[in-house]
Amino acid sequence: MEISNAKLAKILRNTAAAYTIKGTGNLFQIRAYENAADNIEHSTAEIQDFWQEGKLNQVSGLGESLRGYLDELFSKGEVRHFEEVKKGIPKIFFDLLDIPGVGPKTADKIAKMGVSSVEQLKKQLKDGELVKMGLSDKLAQKILQGLQEVSQRGNRMLLPYAFAQAEKILNYLQKCPDVLQVHPLGSLRRMVATIGDLDFSASSNSPKKVTEHFCRMPGIARIIDQGENQATVVLKNGLQADLLVGKTDAYGALLQHFTGSKSHNIKLRILANGKGYSLSEFGVKKVSRGQVTGYSQKTETEEEFYRLLGMDAPPPEIREDTGEIEAALEHKLPDLVELYDIKGDLHLHSNFPIKSPSHAPGVDSMEDMVKKAKELGYRWVGISDHPLGFTTSTPKEMIKWVQMRTKFIQNMQSRTKSIRVLNGLEIDILGNGTLSVPDEALATLDYCIAGIHSGHRGSKDEITKRLLSALNSPHVDIISHPTNRLLNERDSSDALWDEVFKLAAKNKKLLEINSHPMRLDLRDDLVRMAKKYGVKFIINTDAHMVSQMDNMLFGVSVARRGWAESKDIVNTWDWTDFAKWFNIKS
Repeated sequence: MEISNAKLAKILRNTAAAYTIKGTGNLFQIRAYENAADNIEHSTAEIQDFWQEGKLNQVSGLGESLRGYLDELFSKGEVRHFEEVKKGIPKIFFDLLDIPGVGPKTADKIAKMGVSSVEQLKKQLKDGELVKMGLSDKLAQKILQGLQEVSQRGNRMLLPYAFAQAEKILNYLQKCPDVLQVHPLGSLRRMVATIGDLDFSASSNSPKKVTEHFCRMPGIARIIDQGENQATVVLKNGLQADLLVGKTDAYGALLQHFTGSKSHNIKLRILANGKGYSLSEFGVKKVSRGQVTGYSQKTETEEEFYRLLGMDAPPPEIREDTGEIEAALEHKLPDLVELYDIKGDLHLHSNFPIKSPSHAPGVDSMEDMVKKAKELGYRWVGISDHPLGFTTSTPKEMIKWVQMRTKFIQNMQSRTKSIRVLNGLEIDILGNGTLSVPDEALATLDYCIAGIHSGHRGSKDEITKRLLSALNSPHVDIISHPTNRLLNERDSSDALWDEVFKLAAKNKKLLEINSHPMRLDLRDDLVRMAKKYGVKFIINTDAHMVSQMDNMLFGVSVARRGWAESKDIVNTWDWTDFAKWFNIKS
């Protein structure tokens, strides 16, 4: 029985919700289930694969009891304990949890109003029946908006998950002795935030042997098509994978054509026609007086293909017809930031003790996160936990907690010589634009990250005012995930971005490019726009566990799609310039 990560995360969240409603689980137990669900949902590897290999203990956030339950689930198809916990709760309760903005308490309230299906819920919300029964009008509108978001969701994968699945297939294909070159294609090669199917190309003098090798790949559920030079399969995890094998002397043309984007290729064809060429996936042909006269020189690589047109080869990430063709013709393409340029990560959440956190804490210790940062070759690392909840603690309690945590980090730094450990927090920009932590506490930090964590659906003016207010604070250094989007779940908040970018540049505030799989935020189009105003950026992982620190690659891909160079990204700078920006004393 195949159980996907998404289905497994849903099972765990449903169990946590059942504990919440029945009151049979304590806060730490519920949080353990929710943290495990988040980790599993955002994992780039299938958890069932870990189980089959006897490596569940390598999955972060899974304690011994949860590993035992997953063993039972994967071997028997269900967990007796989970079924007992959910017993007596109607199915609609769990269906409602899939709607953005609906938590366990709201789902329970709606279920008790007699709603038995999502379709009935839509009708009774639109008719105003549930408001008459006691549901607030504001909540009714919020749920209707959530239902609309659900209806607009596609079946596209998040980039990190698609990337990891593609890596397995690419590694398998490279083992075939008849494969000379192999690449991903389409939106995956361009590192778009969400991906459809997995498409690949290979170069070979024996294409049939390559397609046969592809169709023998482990993990295939069924073969849809297998030909001399192409094949399509469906994997056991439900993904479709396509392979196209091209001739070596025209492989560059094939790779370029199927990488896209469509708009890039259309502009390129127009350019080629003006130079007397006809382009296709089969190669480059010379055209004279409207007649094809034959193939031009070989295009074994994309570089050779673009060189025929008198231009440099634009990096795949920027092939969107937004000026890259003109820049390539003038030999003025940007020197895009690379993963190896990154020297540190300032947005990490640890499990540092906190009685009443404002948001979910991390899973792993500061020590483990610092150790991972060393393994990644970083020069510095910053821990930016969420603080105490501003509604559940007094300013005095918050200041005391920050002081205790600061002392802990300072002691850890004194024992750590090979990497600098920086003291930060990620705090809330509240609805009225104020910050969730007193200035007295913020003044003691090395840096402060501020973000909007509630009221994401506010008007353009409301979101703008909150961001501008934070950018005017002398204690805020970074705006986290500026558009607040959650891919496949919640659209970006809208703002007057011109005003935001102008003020960020003026006040020397950083905008974060968040590498979390569901965020990849600031969006690439807004990175390009902000760059024109002179805004500087920082690429962070927003990791809530050690394994998520490997997601830096995907933030870098967003920066690259936004035409960002290393000079635009402060965590690629040397320590002297970096410390000067943050006014950190060496």
